Amino acid sequence: MELKPIYTEPNNCRDCYKCIRECPVKAIQVVQNMASIDEDKCIYCGHCINICPAGAKIIRDGISRAKFVLSSNTKVIASIAPSYISEFSEIGYKQLITAIKELGFYGVSETAIGADELSYQINKYLSTCEKGLHISSTCPVVIELIKNNYPQHTDKITPYMSPMLAHAKILKKIYGNDIRVIFIGPCIGKKLEADEFGELIDVAISFKDLMKWFGMEKIKLKDLEEKDEEFIPFRAQRGTLYPIDGGMISSIQENVSNTDSTFMSFSGINNIKNILNDINSNTANSNIFLELLACNGGCINGPARLKLCSEAIKRINVVTHSYNTNIYKTKDIDLRRIFPEPTIVAPKIHSEEYIKSSLSLVGKQTEQDELNCSGCGYDSCRDFAIAMLDGRAEKNMCVSYMRKVAQNKATVLLQKIPSGVVIVDHELKVVEMNIAFAKMLGSEIESIFMTSPGMEGADLTKLTKLYKYFTTSLSTGKEIYEKDVDSEGHLFQLSIFNIQPHKIVCGIIQNRQHPEVKKELVVSRTREVIKRNMETVQQVAYLLGENAAYTDSLLNSIIDTQKGEK
Repeated sequence: MELKPIYTEPNNCRDCYKCIRECPVKAIQVVQNMASIDEDKCIYCGHCINICPAGAKIIRDGISRAKFVLSSNTKVIASIAPSYISEFSEIGYKQLITAIKELGFYGVSETAIGADELSYQINKYLSTCEKGLHISSTCPVVIELIKNNYPQHTDKITPYMSPMLAHAKILKKIYGNDIRVIFIGPCIGKKLEADEFGELIDVAISFKDLMKWFGMEKIKLKDLEEKDEEFIPFRAQRGTLYPIDGGMISSIQENVSNTDSTFMSFSGINNIKNILNDINSNTANSNIFLELLACNGGCINGPARLKLCSEAIKRINVVTHSYNTNIYKTKDIDLRRIFPEPTIVAPKIHSEEYIKSSLSLVGKQTEQDELNCSGCGYDSCRDFAIAMLDGRAEKNMCVSYMRKVAQNKATVLLQKIPSGVVIVDHELKVVEMNIAFAKMLGSEIESIFMTSPGMEGADLTKLTKLYKYFTTSLSTGKEIYEKDVDSEGHLFQLSIFNIQPHKIVCGIIQNRQHPEVKKELVVSRTREVIKRNMETVQQVAYLLGENAAYTDSLLNSIIDTQKGEK
């Protein structure tokens, strides 16, 4: 099965749930402690890739597939997104063309050519269509968002291709249907779009893929000689503004501001979600065109971009390199696209009884127990409970629940251990101790323990003279192993281990007079005597062997000397 544009590397996932917390459409599901992409819900905005601290979310590499396309006996043209202007501003476009052609491409063409033609056709469409709401079709991520989450607005999308698809169709009209087209840009959603329209785009790679490819081929951009290269079949015009917020509107109608009551531009998933949630039938008497771009500021901030410089700098680069000439019009080319009727799936509705039952699985019995800390990645405990009912989350994702489970397990184990156990902090205050240790300290301490299990906060210096060993261990950071100590007429065996050096230590105390301890000591010390005796025997054997060999050698040399004299 072919990988989707974004996938999870299981070995890298670290259970931080940051991807769940940050995903704008909650398209992450946790199964067997691994956060994976829910392909039915994902809109491929790529946000999870940029925020994952462990690098577990991966963009599908398109280089090997692109190389395969280049190995075919046909012309392969690179369609490069207009945001290249802000990504490769340190070199001239001719150097960039030279570098791409050295990879084996026949030529390089600007995707903005398709944007130019789209602006012309959409302008005509808006002047003749019925009044109402119209949403641009340029951003594949926005299209997926509407299809998956706002299907009621699918019919509002302008029935036209994206600039990438439009450009590929224009190139095939000019150079023939047998040419191959590879798209290069900062968008991950374009990879999904290329998968859907394989007859137009053979493969979509990112700018990061391109730079990696240059590195594989030892191509250094700044060292390249600037040849007299040009984009084919001609330069794009105002379509080069498409990658910035409001650029499409500027291209459709010159002298129209993006704050105009008819033409409006918005970017950023959360901003777009708010707009789509609030927009309603009040737009029926107005002709409103919404230019919606998933990335804040536009495509110049795409998830697979190279530069992390400010949006202002990138915007300046794009604007200063745009062409203020008339829009080029390609004759007799149809760029219309039909968006299929969405299959509206009713969301699962869970009864209050089931939700409360799900909450109780993680110890949330009352509203006061619902902390809504978002440690699991969901905004509220109820959202998390619903996600568990949907099979998208697991109860061990709840931080407070797992902490209680861990504490309960530790407490049970601590109380079941026959040896005395006490955990103290750097101030010699008891963090926790078990009943066995309390009994060792006498009946008075035992009775206090029964009324206050664990005796958290008690001062160790007032409980036992053994505190001196804890003081030494905390100050030096050194651990103590099976040290025989005499305290108030009792003989103990004491071991102290670091939990956090110089801050928290754990002491294990055994009464040497206890029958089980005596038996264990006899066995362990017998083994120690046997081990040491064996080491001594081995050393003696080695020395005897060495001396025998030396004596034998010496006697043989004397005999040989006597024979020589005779």
